[in-house]
Amino acid sequence: MIKAEIKKRLKKACHLLKAKGIIPEEIEIDPHVEVPREKEFGDYSTNLAFYLSKALKKDPKTIAQILLENLEVDDICTEKRVAGGGFLNFYLKASFLRECLFKIFIHGMEPFFPALGREKRVLVEFVSSNPTGPLHIGHGRCAAFGDALARVLEKVGFSVTREYYINDAGRQMETLGESVYLRIKELSSEEVDFPKDFYKGEYIKDIAKEILHKGITLPKERSEAVRFLARYASDRIMEGIKEDLEKFGVFFDSFKKESEFYESGLVDKTIGLLQESGYVYEKDGAKWFKTSLFEQDEDRVLVKSDGEKTYFASDIAYHRQKFLRGYDLLINVWGADHHGYVPRIMAALSALNLNKELLKIILIQFVTLLKDGKPVGMSTREATFTSLRELVDEVGKDAARFIFLTRKNDAHLEFDLDLAKKKSNENPVYYVQYAHARIESILRNALEEGFEIDWLTKRSVDRKILDLLSLEDELELMKASSRFFEVVEDVAKHLEPHRITYYLIELAQKFHGYYNATRILTEAKEISQARLVLVFVIKEIIKEGLGMLGVEAPLKM
Repeated sequence: MIKAEIKKRLKKACHLLKAKGIIPEEIEIDPHVEVPREKEFGDYSTNLAFYLSKALKKDPKTIAQILLENLEVDDICTEKRVAGGGFLNFYLKASFLRECLFKIFIHGMEPFFPALGREKRVLVEFVSSNPTGPLHIGHGRCAAFGDALARVLEKVGFSVTREYYINDAGRQMETLGESVYLRIKELSSEEVDFPKDFYKGEYIKDIAKEILHKGITLPKERSEAVRFLARYASDRIMEGIKEDLEKFGVFFDSFKKESEFYESGLVDKTIGLLQESGYVYEKDGAKWFKTSLFEQDEDRVLVKSDGEKTYFASDIAYHRQKFLRGYDLLINVWGADHHGYVPRIMAALSALNLNKELLKIILIQFVTLLKDGKPVGMSTREATFTSLRELVDEVGKDAARFIFLTRKNDAHLEFDLDLAKKKSNENPVYYVQYAHARIESILRNALEEGFEIDWLTKRSVDRKILDLLSLEDELELMKASSRFFEVVEDVAKHLEPHRITYYLIELAQKFHGYYNATRILTEAKEISQARLVLVFVIKEIIKEGLGMLGVEAPLKM
């Protein structure tokens, strides 16, 4: 909101300098404007002079001074200053901040979200956990990230499809089927030797019990029985996964099965295309893809010597199919253990002559669950993991989603179970939700004390009343409220939803500080109205921000 206005003024100044022949016409100007870390450097700052330095063959400080002399910001700034080696710092007028607050209050928030994705379609593939066991907390972090990102992209105008890719083919499915088969034998009082690499979770026993209880007759041939059980078990596990995700507030528009790509012939056709282009060769009876021609990675097997196709082969087919669907942007949200997989997928896209720039792969680092300050181990096959369902049952959807998003995706996350359950300011989600509930309480108190507040919901107030907002805390809150739209834009551009979490914690901190130091409702009617406008806008922003994270904004706590 404010950043956009400053950028507009900087572009206008550059246009004037182009007209004067100081800046070459061919130079494209897209100023970078940010909030300085240190308050002494102003409310906003730009490094535009450094960007122009090389083309103009002048030092940044001189260019910054020229920009300053041609920049019309006196109506919004108390001061504009050249600092450091050539930064331009802006100090905003209180009257401009009040005007921004007034606009948000009168018009609501929708007009101020940037239309970055207008008429653009984006596919976000996330979670995509193998249907061999329940979702664990690592999948929960991917789910919270992918869904929050999708919500933000929708807010800035993208048409978003949420997709889950089901790996229901290959060796892991055979292992799943064998695991259930042996549990059925075991439950039928037969002695079995259960291999170490089979799935040992209680859910495998539950599926085996269900099959026996239903009286389902298995094929006599073990291989056929295992295939049947693999399909049956994966379908039952996927039902549980979908239930867990819905309980977590995550819903998908599309589910794609790996097996369908084999059945449709898409995998074979995709391998054929790579062969025709000369990117496949045979060695030791296997078919290899020339990954090393495109990326710093070794060549990879597509078809093993026994004729079995690798997961890589079907994954190439899946990505090719994504491109064929005509999206403007493709986003994959993967666990960090897939980092080595990125270059080979990019190599395959290059070999298929597909624009790999349209695919953004985001890696989510691991989660460590802490109980009583100690880490809890996780292994799907050993069944020593904490499931997402268990986590949500214990701390709730809101706490789980919010805490999953308190760190950047490429940073390891320690999920403190004890902290997540605390009803105190130490718990970040409680702290932010409490700010919303507190403002709802203020509005209820206003009614009880005889204040007329219909004008709040009608969004009707005398602009001059806001001139009474002059406290430092009030100016800081107005500044912070205007920044919300900039944060949303940054999230959409950089694909980093944790920025909203950081912003909400900071906004809640400013509000709680203001609330503790200031009486919102006073005997002076007009100052009370002005402060009600301020906290009403803060409440709406917190609710909107929490909504983007998939977290509720409670009325009472």
